[in-house]
Amino acid sequence: MNRVNIIGRVGGEIELRHTPTGKAVTEINLAVDDGWGENKKTVWVGVTIWGATAELAQRAIRKGDRVGIDGRLSQDEWEDKATGKKQRKTKVTCDNMFLIEPRRDGPTQSAPASTQSVIPPRYVEDDDDTAIPF
Repeated sequence: MNRVNIIGRVGGEIELRHTPTGKAVTEINLAVDDGWGENKKTVWVGVTIWGATAELAQRAIRKGDRVGIDGRLSQDEWEDKATGKKQRKTKVTCDNMFLIEPRRDGPTQSAPASTQSVIPPRYVEDDDDTAIPF
């Protein structure tokens, strides 16, 4: 099974590109917390977003926004031009994206209000153990 679910903060502004066939694509880096207390660290995860989701991300998500990504692991491979050695980069290919919380440090930095209906929060913390479906 190849499924990845992560929540993190967007590490930069989203730059939308298009393939020669016209398909939209963007790549973002997510800052994901790992561990807790003194052992807490940030892991940077590369995420590739395709199609309509990439276009929506470019319009609605900003640097610092907290988002959830549902996707799968993928790997890019290429040959280093300088050394001739094969290089690999593991990343997440996004299937679904969810705005969890916009950045709060400025009034102009939050996502547009229409984002709330387009990208509903899916990961809601619920302390009610009776809601577990099993």
